[in-house]
Amino acid sequence: MSPVVECISQWKWNWFDQEHPITDFDVFDKASRGVFGSVLLLRLLKGRQLAVVGAVISIVGIVTTPVTQLLIEYPSRLVSLPPGPDTPNATIPAVQNYRSRVGLAGPRSLDITSFVSAGLVHPSGSLISEVVPVCPSGTCEFPEFESLSLCSKVANITDRIRVGQVPFSTSRDWTTWDNTIDKNPLLLNGTLAYNVSFLDEEDEYFVAPVSFTLYSSRLVRSIAFAEDKTLAAAWVAGYKVVWSNAGNVTYTHGNSTSSNPWNWQAFEMVYYACVNRYSVRVDNGTARTVTLSSHDVVGPSDHGVIAINCTTPRLVSGGAQKTQCQQDGRNPNQGVLTLKGSLPTAQGSNFTADVRSLTLLGQAITHDSAGIWAWDGGAVKILVGNVATPTLADAVYGYRTDDFGTVENRLQTWDTEIQRQRLQNVATNLAVSITNG
Repeated sequence: MSPVVECISQWKWNWFDQEHPITDFDVFDKASRGVFGSVLLLRLLKGRQLAVVGAVISIVGIVTTPVTQLLIEYPSRLVSLPPGPDTPNATIPAVQNYRSRVGLAGPRSLDITSFVSAGLVHPSGSLISEVVPVCPSGTCEFPEFESLSLCSKVANITDRIRVGQVPFSTSRDWTTWDNTIDKNPLLLNGTLAYNVSFLDEEDEYFVAPVSFTLYSSRLVRSIAFAEDKTLAAAWVAGYKVVWSNAGNVTYTHGNSTSSNPWNWQAFEMVYYACVNRYSVRVDNGTARTVTLSSHDVVGPSDHGVIAINCTTPRLVSGGAQKTQCQQDGRNPNQGVLTLKGSLPTAQGSNFTADVRSLTLLGQAITHDSAGIWAWDGGAVKILVGNVATPTLADAVYGYRTDDFGTVENRLQTWDTEIQRQRLQNVATNLAVSITNG
């Protein structure tokens, strides 16, 4: 702007080559100093002199300064692309009717195996993204929509377990420890162990002689949500997770935690069919999905409760028994489960799922979630389980971080709220992985 100011200052002398009022001198001087004087100069000259150009430049320069630009809003607006063969489509997955695709891997359907595994091995400290859209432009806005989904619930059922001491226990008593892998199998003989059983399933129990023991097994029906008829009708799978929060034995390696109060905890994790309502938006390539609501009102159906039989995970001296699950032959597990949505679609507001397909899904979830994880507080760690057992142990004990190498990590062992939240993450990740699949 300096050259413009110089030009205006010079032009005032050209102006006074002829006779003009002395007040014009003041107008030229003000025009060289700012936009107000430039406006006065435009009024004086009425576009007849070259100095007008300088005045206009001064005014435009002020209007377009960075400060002025900040005061002016330039809203961005989404523009719909015209339909055509060369126009990329933005899509988002949604399911209204579910039936497992043909193909079995052992007792399970091939189309669910990878999604069950992916959900169960995902770290319990983070969550899987829900409903990932395809947005070629990087910025997309989708209308709210509903989709058949898998939902989960987690609840504390510690008041439904019975714990008793087994003094002077030997390897014949233990079901969650294998003395043959210990470098000194006699070390545990004669130590204190704990027998844990379930008030709602009297025939199931386990005996743990070591400080850190996690046990997970099939849940026949919900304990915490026993009165929830909707959940019972839409039931897909469930399992219980029981663990010792250390300090529970007189074994040498367990003494490091003896200053903390001994306790056992038990939670149930259940999965059921539902209809989720989503809001999805993509901004600059980043998707944001919000689950607005979940509808699980079940309509008339011709099926009974999904029934699955599973063996109980066991550790015995010199061997182990992993969980195996299969459909209960006494229950047909057939028919169609119908759920009511809240948004009308071209196919109506009903969502359906083939019960046989849900049975295969429940079988896969239960099979992969049951097992035993145990640690003696020293160098020996035992895992007899399927895909989810290490993830559950990490949710409870945080052992994957540094194997209890820091005080901060050990504190998780006695923080039930942290354990509950991480178990909730495990359940959510599995439900989201299957829903996305």
